[in-house]
Amino acid sequence: MTQKVEFFFDIASPYSFLAALQIPRLEKLAEVEWRPFLIGGVFKASGNFMPAANPVKGQYMFQDLKRLFAYYNEPFRFPSRFPMNSLNVMRCITALPVADRPAATLKLYRAYWGEDRDLADLAVLGELLGADVVARASDEAVKTELKAATEDAASRGAFGAPTFFVGKDMYFGEDRVFLIEHALGQKKAG
Repeated sequence: MTQKVEFFFDIASPYSFLAALQIPRLEKLAEVEWRPFLIGGVFKASGNFMPAANPVKGQYMFQDLKRLFAYYNEPFRFPSRFPMNSLNVMRCITALPVADRPAATLKLYRAYWGEDRDLADLAVLGELLGADVVARASDEAVKTELKAATEDAASRGAFGAPTFFVGKDMYFGEDRVFLIEHALGQKKAG
């Protein structure tokens, strides 16, 4: 039986981008399911707030992100529209075929966190993903899927992004990928 990792993410989360860059490591051990969700909905359900809401954490976060993006050799430009309303972009990702989500998501992360593109703007999303994807993003089935993913993550204990699940075990943060690898390796060996 193939092991499975659920990767819950939101484009508004820079740490989710950094986690996404590490997914190939996990794919060597398991099937990874990219599950777009709304970080704002998870924050609301859990009573959590984004780190930048605290000025001291926000200042540290900026320095931390510069270091991490340099480590992963990714261009980093703190977005002029932060925090962003990620509803449109997350609906667009949800509207994509599951197989297309990883590449499109990385493209969108780079557009927002590396190029400061306005991903709340439907015209920008159309340019990056195509008008057909933007049109499908308003379908009720897409809205329902995104809402259900957000509620699923929150009901299982998620309080931010990125959040990973391996079965019932939850892992939070881009810096926990090594623990997921360890757990998958243990299961594979056992």
